[in-house]
Amino acid sequence: MTSTMTMFASLRIPLEDVVKATNNFHDDYIIQHDGISTTYEGRLLWSGKEMKIAAQRFDCRHLEGDLKFLNEISVLADFKHTNLVSIIGFSDEKDEKIIITTHAIGSLKQYINSPNLTWKLRLWICLSLAHALSYLHYEEGCDYGIIHCNITSDTILLDENGEAKLSGFEFSIKQSVNNKDQVCPCEHTGTMGYVDPTIEKTGGVTHKSDIYSFGIVLFETLCERKALIHNEADRSLAQLAKYHYEKGTLHDIIHPHLLNQILSPQSLLIYSKVAYSCLNDDRAHRPDMDHIVAKLEKALELQLRRENIENKLGHLKIHLNDIKLATNNFSETYTIASKDGECTLYRAELHCFDKENPSSEKGKNKGDHPKGHNIVVIKQYPSGNQFFGEEELFTEIEMLSSVEHPNIVTLIGFCIEDSEMILVFENVSNGYLDDYLGNDNDMRILTWEKRLKICIEVANALEHLHSEMEDQRMIIHRDICSYNIGLDENWRAKIEGFGYCVFLPPNQEDEVVYIDLRGRPANIDPEYEKTNKLKRESDVYSFGIVLLEILCGRRAFDPVYLKESDKGLGLVARQSFCTGTLEDMIDPILKEETSEYNFVLKRGPNKESLDTFMKIAYQCVAETQDQRPTMKVVVKELEKALSFQVSQRSKTLIFLYTCIMLVNSIHMYHSICTQIITFILKKHPSIFNF
Repeated sequence: MTSTMTMFASLRIPLEDVVKATNNFHDDYIIQHDGISTTYEGRLLWSGKEMKIAAQRFDCRHLEGDLKFLNEISVLADFKHTNLVSIIGFSDEKDEKIIITTHAIGSLKQYINSPNLTWKLRLWICLSLAHALSYLHYEEGCDYGIIHCNITSDTILLDENGEAKLSGFEFSIKQSVNNKDQVCPCEHTGTMGYVDPTIEKTGGVTHKSDIYSFGIVLFETLCERKALIHNEADRSLAQLAKYHYEKGTLHDIIHPHLLNQILSPQSLLIYSKVAYSCLNDDRAHRPDMDHIVAKLEKALELQLRRENIENKLGHLKIHLNDIKLATNNFSETYTIASKDGECTLYRAELHCFDKENPSSEKGKNKGDHPKGHNIVVIKQYPSGNQFFGEEELFTEIEMLSSVEHPNIVTLIGFCIEDSEMILVFENVSNGYLDDYLGNDNDMRILTWEKRLKICIEVANALEHLHSEMEDQRMIIHRDICSYNIGLDENWRAKIEGFGYCVFLPPNQEDEVVYIDLRGRPANIDPEYEKTNKLKRESDVYSFGIVLLEILCGRRAFDPVYLKESDKGLGLVARQSFCTGTLEDMIDPILKEETSEYNFVLKRGPNKESLDTFMKIAYQCVAETQDQRPTMKVVVKELEKALSFQVSQRSKTLIFLYTCIMLVNSIHMYHSICTQIITFILKKHPSIFNF
């Protein structure tokens, strides 16, 4: 042991300094005591400065105390992490074995029932501990990891800033990272209530034993209950938590004051699911710490986002009762669309908010909306949908409250109450573009010129998101499709459906983000689908599909196209453009406008307008991202297509005006001639007698 301690000689602190710092180990300075050691707080003058310390004094009457002392020094000297207690030094004089670390105000166990330990802070503490364990189990570049063997709420310390610091390495085991799943014999298997039940079967521990103990800590933190309560029927928290999780009654064992702080149901769902998975009886089915870190980060993120929305956008909250009253409790009578099981849209008159004058009434309670009468669109997210819900709702709220553009739908308010998640938008009285596609009667309303204007407006909105945002931010919509293009009373296009959108920070050199696939199958950028590489050009592709839908008058996944390709309209149109047959796919309704019966009026598409439109649509749906144009170029080409169409209309109007003037001239000439003849006949009635 002496040779080993020589390795850490630079950490040795004179015993007299430690005695002075703790007032000769006075009982009033004790902050923690267990069967192996007693920990004292104190103030140590060291290296020219005074610091608050914790001095862990080992009971070395037996050899075990010496070994635990050495074990802890070895780990703390070799492993440095912001969520591990930091060693200052040690003292091993006069049969004393003392480890001096940075000061902590106490353990998690001491504060577990404190009302000051909010849900947000509890999430942060658990996440911090997860980071520490992930580091110990496998640190990149290190040949061995550490199995802690004693994860409890007692060994998790809290400093003055609420940061978690893992301590208690007396029983830890070093293990080669190449054999991290190998069972290691261990005399000390943990503290009662936290012990991995598979130890008895396997005869030792693995890093998954730490994960079981961590699962107990997660449930302790959530339920404010001890891991083991003697003389009670539900003495084991593990059994109690597993029972209620499986029955779906976990709320019954969470303290009400804490439950009220959990603003994000999804946050609780993610947290409890990962805690439950840690307690799996089969070690192989327990998650790794990296997985746990990712899940706890998501749980914390959702809670923080919800708190941020509540703090910053509380004035947009709408009461659930007001929405139920407006829709007659979400009656089908008010339903206008159901979008692939993701949400249901209602149109109703909401008597609680005047969007034109939100501050028109004074003296109202905070969070209440002034009274008003507005026709609005109400978007109800499905409850219990694990693939689409709370996170998308938060994204839409954050996005729409930070962006203003005439072709982006206006957010009026939101409701997150009970199990309901609802957004309220300005009304789009002419429905959604998808409502018209494939319906001949409805598509007749959309003349070629009107279709061009809709396309230009959507393109302008996308150009704004991609390159005209304040502070050089960039937003990729990630779900541009006919479902998400509303049409207001003036047929102005309004983009919505921002649940999947991605914010890129200002001045990011690489305008690429690698992210899981989202979007409609027929509208998804094929390069993004293959590589998960999302760029602005991914939106360009999706918009190109919308252009082709408007040109052809059918949805991208119409059976007509699926017969030719399971990719739908995009691939079929690309092939048709290359073979010069894309014109054959044009909406027949548009062709009727240019039929022989209307050759004089020429109401339909101008040839140059069509050619310009088809060319830019083809470029948008190019196979690879670098072949596609920017939205700025797209806007320019679409405006050119519109100018050709407007020019034709002007020529037609001039032609009609000329015809009318000619007819009027002929009519006038005929009238004059008639008057002359009448006059002559009156003066010379016999002039034509011969």
